[in-house]
Amino acid sequence: MTATVDLPSSVAPPAARPHRRLRTDRLHWLGPALLAAAVTGYQLQKPQLWRDELATLSAAGRSAADLSRLAESIDAVLVPYYWVLHFWMAVAGDSPRALRLPSVLAVVATAALLTVLGSRLFTVRAGVFAGLLFAVLPAVTRYGQEARPYALAALAATAATLMLVEALRHGGRWRWVLYALAVLALGGLHLVALTLLTGHAAVVVHQAVRTRSWRPFPPAALAVTVACAALVPLALNGRAQLTTQLGAKPHPPTPEGVLHLLEQISLSTSIGGLLLGLCLLGVADRRARTGALTIVLPLAAMVTISTVSPIWHPRYLFFLLPLICLLAGVAAARTPWPIGLALVLVVGLLGLPDQRFFRGSHEKRTAELVDYRGAARIIAHERQAGDAIVYKRDGWQFADIAIEYYLGPAVPRDALAAQSRNTAGGYWTPERTDAAAALAGDTRVWAVVPDNVTTGAPNTLPQPALTALQRDFTLSRTWRVSGFQIHLFVRR
Repeated sequence: MTATVDLPSSVAPPAARPHRRLRTDRLHWLGPALLAAAVTGYQLQKPQLWRDELATLSAAGRSAADLSRLAESIDAVLVPYYWVLHFWMAVAGDSPRALRLPSVLAVVATAALLTVLGSRLFTVRAGVFAGLLFAVLPAVTRYGQEARPYALAALAATAATLMLVEALRHGGRWRWVLYALAVLALGGLHLVALTLLTGHAAVVVHQAVRTRSWRPFPPAALAVTVACAALVPLALNGRAQLTTQLGAKPHPPTPEGVLHLLEQISLSTSIGGLLLGLCLLGVADRRARTGALTIVLPLAAMVTISTVSPIWHPRYLFFLLPLICLLAGVAAARTPWPIGLALVLVVGLLGLPDQRFFRGSHEKRTAELVDYRGAARIIAHERQAGDAIVYKRDGWQFADIAIEYYLGPAVPRDALAAQSRNTAGGYWTPERTDAAAALAGDTRVWAVVPDNVTTGAPNTLPQPALTALQRDFTLSRTWRVSGFQIHLFVRR
């Protein structure tokens, strides 16, 4: 038996001095963020701008007056995003890499916040696996390498969910203010993403029932009301332009489409099935069942709305992908670290074919690549001083915007332009009706004719331009690049 004796203060060992050290337990978000940066940033400039990004380039490059004029006719709901890009382009330029970098940064921040959200709701392991899974998905690369608002909307959705969790747990006026700001950003970037609020409402109700306290209801309702009230003008303008942008006919998803929804959101058939299995395993955790409502309820709201309004498209649901990965991360966290990391590796390997495809083209897999750069390269190589150019530009390919972008100051004179598209307030340049008079002083005329965007069949020029060219010019040469015909006419 041993006795313990208290040492007198004169001989007691000195107390250890507190020292600062890096809190590695608070840096668990760093790994997913760095992985997202590496995967999404790789070959960022390789895919050429596609038609939606050309619209972004055209809109964000306009003056304040011209952008306001554009919003009166089309894309009013995207004006907040265009303003973000407008100021960004003033600093970073308009190269493909510069245009897409805000989306890359949004994906990186989403991976970090998702990791933090998972660690707050579940465990550090669940958060890390959720962030890693998100970082390697092909859809994250696809939308993270695109100059459109979907990646930023996913960031706002993740931030809003995290702010709601913090406000419910700790209260505080400023947490609710941050939540309101996140909801405002979410709606400003992507109005459809406000369907997430149905899931948030379920979280608030569950918290009230669990704690037998309804105190969070007033601040939550106030935050959502203020944010949505600020978005009313944007929603009204968007509603007025719905037919122009999306068409008049509702196109709700089919039952088969709903069953394959995760494949459509993740943009990978093999990964979609694996994510579905992981989500079902994640819901087995009782703590994750309320979180599952933040996915199921917005989806149900989207399906319901799409029966009367044409808003259904898988890319509009990208904002839910971080929360889907959160459920998958909960399932992965049930395994030891090595097995969970191996699972992330398997998901990454399954997505390699899709990653390779999206780094080559943002077009649909069933559509032929529209090779804007190839068309511009031909004109740049063969053009002569004094050349003119005409376009078929009544579709959505934006051939004139692309050729002007890739050729820059070397672009031939737009012979049929009656007014600039910026002044006209749209993406389509108004044309002169007197094509023969417009071409009277030209000896060489280029004609850029994109294929039909729906069928892929070759198009022809508008009849006035075609008649004038056939009458006064000889077709000297024709080139074919993917998605385009380029003709060179020489005066007889």
